[in-house]
Amino acid sequence: MTSKRARARGEMVVAAPAAALPPAVERAAFQLPRMTVTGIWADRAEMSAATNWKTFGANIVLTFEPLDAGSTRVLATSTPQVSTTLLDYGQGKSDVTDVLQAVAAQL
Repeated sequence: MTSKRARARGEMVVAAPAAALPPAVERAAFQLPRMTVTGIWADRAEMSAATNWKTFGANIVLTFEPLDAGSTRVLATSTPQVSTTLLDYGQGKSDVTDVLQAVAAQL
């Protein structure tokens, strides 16, 4: 997990084929009240995080990279909805962590 200037990035490797990730993201979104799914495709998913006192909101993109038949790397990036945002007080890192944990719990 890395975080710098209101941008965050994290990744995990899951023991599941890439085809299992889009439905898992859709199920995980119900556990994340700040998140709204804006799109799900076979190779990626996009979410939007709501505004709170730490941030004006964020866009979170998950990409699915198959490693072999039974495992996939999930890369999550968070960028602020307002491009000039310099600080988010750790909210982007927290959002990425929450999304990755919720997706992992659905597999």
